[in-house]
Amino acid sequence: MERSALLTAYDAACRKAAANAWVIGQDPREFPGRMDGDYFAPARDSLRSVEHIFCWTPSFFTGMALLAAEHTGDFSLARWVESLYEPYRAKVFDTPEDTMHDLGFMYTLYSTMAYRLTGNERMRALSVRAAEVLAHRFVPNGRYIRAWGRMDDSIPDYIDDQLRRDNFFANSRGLAIIDCMMNIPLLFWAGKETGDRFFTDVAIAHADTTLHNFIRPDGSVCHAYRFDSVTGEPAEEFNDCGYSVGSHWARGTAWAVYGFSVAWRYTGLTRYRDAAVKLAECYLTQCGENGVPVWDFRLPTDQPARHCGRMAEWPHWDVTDPANCTRNVDTSAAAIMACGMLEFLAKEEHAGMRSYVDAVTRTLTVQYMNTDEGCAGLLHSQNGNASYTSFGDYYLMELLARQLGSDILPW
Repeated sequence: MERSALLTAYDAACRKAAANAWVIGQDPREFPGRMDGDYFAPARDSLRSVEHIFCWTPSFFTGMALLAAEHTGDFSLARWVESLYEPYRAKVFDTPEDTMHDLGFMYTLYSTMAYRLTGNERMRALSVRAAEVLAHRFVPNGRYIRAWGRMDDSIPDYIDDQLRRDNFFANSRGLAIIDCMMNIPLLFWAGKETGDRFFTDVAIAHADTTLHNFIRPDGSVCHAYRFDSVTGEPAEEFNDCGYSVGSHWARGTAWAVYGFSVAWRYTGLTRYRDAAVKLAECYLTQCGENGVPVWDFRLPTDQPARHCGRMAEWPHWDVTDPANCTRNVDTSAAAIMACGMLEFLAKEEHAGMRSYVDAVTRTLTVQYMNTDEGCAGLLHSQNGNASYTSFGDYYLMELLARQLGSDILPW
């Protein structure tokens, strides 16, 4: 895309990021994905706070606000981010046991990014502390970072009955998931920032375990892998976000390509470069002409609708109608993948990746980007259920920022 078109889209995204920051105010929460893009419609006290163990998305809003502050020069947005310090501090200093591996998303897009923009040393210290807490989720005998649940397997009293039955608690022992490839950049950053090799060693160990167990010979990726919780020995694939065990969740591949590309930048280890190429090339063979993938590449053709036919009824469209396969796309996966490819392309050229980035940037901004300032959401048709999510919105904004030369990219 021409720079003028990128700027037009980015300006619109920055306006929306600023508007959303003022709506959030002093009470950041886990704002859920919504089909109408109205993240702030639910009652605020019904949503998970930053301190909640299962909270992982508020920092996508702070990340967007910080990108907007850099681009527009409106540093009231940076001051807004800094004003949210207390709940972020409390999470890792007061209740570090009530955390999960998504501390990487939470603090990279909050304190690390704020530190890069403003030089605020308090934010630097907060990210280092978050990296310490994340590193203590490392399971030495299995050489992986446990994804979910408290490390002592207790469940906080505030967890409701429904969530207690979720895989997040019920099946979390010995479990690592592909998303963690985008959490370990916090460890790489901390290792470089502090000079403490411990952080880097943990990140490399987890990346190597992912490399050996999550990537299949054909270049597809499993969502999760379970290790024996006692011996640490690899046990079996697991699935929570894709179609099934053995399937190929598109966003999982995007997390992996981006994560291995970041690992390659920090370490220079060619095995991470090679993994990123293998996964990206497999992904490219699966995508349609416009670059937006189906939610799961192995979605059966006889189960084309909402969450691959697992739901017998869905009020928004007929789940039994095969025509609804067109609704199963995931624009968030496309945005994340394009960012990951740009990370790779910063070190080495690759014609297929370059073509994909160019094509999908145009597709997302022209066909899927909502610039209406009355709608909080930015990128529609995410997650295979025609929704908006804050993480997809953030990565679309990062995709534009990367191409316009932002200096505060967080990973």
